Amino acid sequence: MNLYTGMVMLAMAFLLVWFGRPNKAGMHRKFLRFNAALVLYPPLILSCFAFGVAAIISGWPGT
Repeated sequence: MNLYTGMVMLAMAFLLVWFGRPNKAGMHRKFLRFNAALVLYPPLILSCFAFGVAAIISGWPGT
C-alpha cells in the first residue's frame, strides 16, 4: 500500500512542477500570479516529494 501511495505522491509532485512552469512568453498561470503562491506552492511540491519518497522507502519489499 505504501509503495503505491508513494508513487502517486511522486507523480503528483512532478505534475505540480510541470503545471507550474511558465509559458513561452514567461507568464505564469493565473493561480501563481498572486504573492502567496511564492510561499505556498514550493512547500506543497517539496512535501509531496518528501512524503512520496518516504512512503516508497517504507513500503519497499524487504525493509
